[in-house]
Amino acid sequence: MFRLPFFLCAITLVHAAPPLKEVPPASQTIHAKKNEPFKFFTGKVMANKVRLRVKPDLDSPIFKQIDKNDLLLVVGEEGGFFAVEPPKGTKAYVFRSYILDDRVEANRVNVRLEPNVDAPIIGQLKAGDSIKGAMCEGQPKWLEIAPPKGTRFYVAKEYLVSAGGPEFIATMEKRKSQVHELLRSAAGLAESECKKSYEEMELSSIVEKFQTIVKNYPDFPQAVSQAKEALAILKETYLNKKIAFLEEKAELSPEAKEALVAKHREENRDLIQAPTQQIWSKMTPQKQASTMHLWDTLEESLYLSWTAFHSGKNVNDFYLEQTVNACAISGIVESYDQTVRDRPGDFLLCQNDGTYSYLYSTHIDLTDYVGKNVSILAAPRPNNHFAFPAYFVLEVAE
Repeated sequence: MFRLPFFLCAITLVHAAPPLKEVPPASQTIHAKKNEPFKFFTGKVMANKVRLRVKPDLDSPIFKQIDKNDLLLVVGEEGGFFAVEPPKGTKAYVFRSYILDDRVEANRVNVRLEPNVDAPIIGQLKAGDSIKGAMCEGQPKWLEIAPPKGTRFYVAKEYLVSAGGPEFIATMEKRKSQVHELLRSAAGLAESECKKSYEEMELSSIVEKFQTIVKNYPDFPQAVSQAKEALAILKETYLNKKIAFLEEKAELSPEAKEALVAKHREENRDLIQAPTQQIWSKMTPQKQASTMHLWDTLEESLYLSWTAFHSGKNVNDFYLEQTVNACAISGIVESYDQTVRDRPGDFLLCQNDGTYSYLYSTHIDLTDYVGKNVSILAAPRPNNHFAFPAYFVLEVAE
């Protein structure tokens, strides 16, 4: 089952602006010159748990705490504080008895931070003002509304630096919505695909969405991290389903297995960046005929799964990665021709310490090395719960 906690709840993404210098002292913070209008700008928070206050006063009630890299639209200054517009999603509350048909019926109606008469006042409404709101859940005497136009909160100047003009925050909010939607869409599709059988799964469009997040939205590191995690889960699910599918087909006749390989190639042609025939082109026709069995199918399965998550890579890149992560083992090669279901290899390697490993290869004819003491470069493979580890042989040296 494909489980992603991030699409079960609202996602909070961290804004990241271009690298900035250290926070300047308060005496050097941005301010408007006398007799000049204040120039709005996007401010970037430079510390964690910075207090956003209702008034420009250290004794003023705290609206909320904001985190490092959060962005705020700065619209003014008062003493040692910047005035900022309410962060997106801020809610305010007004007593319902003053509202009739979406219009205010009295003057100087207080707008508060919470639905109670002791909550801080953040603005006032006048008679005739038009507002839209909804009944506050659990507090039916109060109406939940957006903060009135002109509502301001305040943050100490030393905790903000300029990240760009006033349009920058709008640009980032747009990108935030885009990456949120990509993540939601990709996660939903991935969950749906992972409920299907292997033969029904189709990954290319899902992988493309996750990779778009990773490549195009580095300024939202939380989203990138979630996309990478989702890709890893998707890859593991797909691979497990495919291996299980192939194991079920292990008892097919050679002709049926060959037809299965051809079917796999056709189904996954859009994921393949180079012909998988390269895997087998190094072998003689006799060797190709004798090894068209589970190992060919399993290797192709591993390769196709790998290409789904390595766009632009080919079979040579796959085996190069296998070689980099391979291990060196040595011992005497023995034939393992017992008819055992799900056996993880056609050969055994009796190592110098008396332990065994299962071996197979679609690149090298291991029958040429039976009875010989050899050194092997091998990549780990599933051992299907047998007693010894299993390996795919990449290189052999006597």
